[in-house]
Amino acid sequence: MPWSDMDAAREGLSLAGSLFAVLSTFYFWLVRANRERAKVEACAVNGLRGTMLMAMEDTATYRSVQPSENEIVLKYWLDLAIVNNSELPNALLGIKVWMKFADGRWHAMQVGAVESGEDLFPINVDPLTTAALHLTLATKIPGEVSGGFRERECAAGDALPSEVPIRIEMQALRDKVFVTELVDDGRRLLRTDAESMAASKTAA
Repeated sequence: MPWSDMDAAREGLSLAGSLFAVLSTFYFWLVRANRERAKVEACAVNGLRGTMLMAMEDTATYRSVQPSENEIVLKYWLDLAIVNNSELPNALLGIKVWMKFADGRWHAMQVGAVESGEDLFPINVDPLTTAALHLTLATKIPGEVSGGFRERECAAGDALPSEVPIRIEMQALRDKVFVTELVDDGRRLLRTDAESMAASKTAA
């Protein structure tokens, strides 16, 4: 092989090696940047529960919702696992929740803590881990307060569709907002129709 051809081959191999090194470095940094990119999502745990609220049971929630004389307050419990899919830590600074009701309307829910006086935020979430978040969600709809404890639980279930769409917006560090949309299967919600069917089967 002539020296000129050998030099050309060496230059080609050198260029190919340099290009491979550049591409490898670019790929490494791309993968690393993706792993370190802030990624937070919410996963429902256990399932939605609810009841029709009486003023004496939770005065703080009742006052914040401010129902009129012809409205009732519905309160739900939602347990979430906040998942940090990034290799960097993050913090949850706030949350907004909407639920779709049986009439097809979306309700912006009043978000609170399960324990009275508990501060929900901030919540620090370590890299590639989860944090538990226990929420109460309240809203008002037309109706009258009536019935016992079980009837009021059925009223909360009857107000929702068989499967409940839920939209969650989480505010994190650096004004980042992460949105999770999920559907609760409604299995833990009591329903009047379900009770009627169970009673008819028992009678039969």
